[in-house]
Amino acid sequence: MNNFTKRQKLVFNILLVSFGIIGLIGFIFYLTNFINLAIVFLSISGISFLLIMIIWFIFEKINKKGR
Repeated sequence: MNNFTKRQKLVFNILLVSFGIIGLIGFIFYLTNFINLAIVFLSISGISFLLIMIIWFIFEKINKKGR
């Protein structure tokens, strides 16, 4: 993460925090036995973390081309 710009780091941090909060909400729903809502929130969070990894690789490729 050393070769990312400040804007790219800000994007990653905002996405990680926001989807972490969505995952936490899903976990709270799971603990309170609202299983359907828990499945929805945890699925959104899990798929979003996969998208963040894809964005990470795209940013790395962009930064390597810029050198």
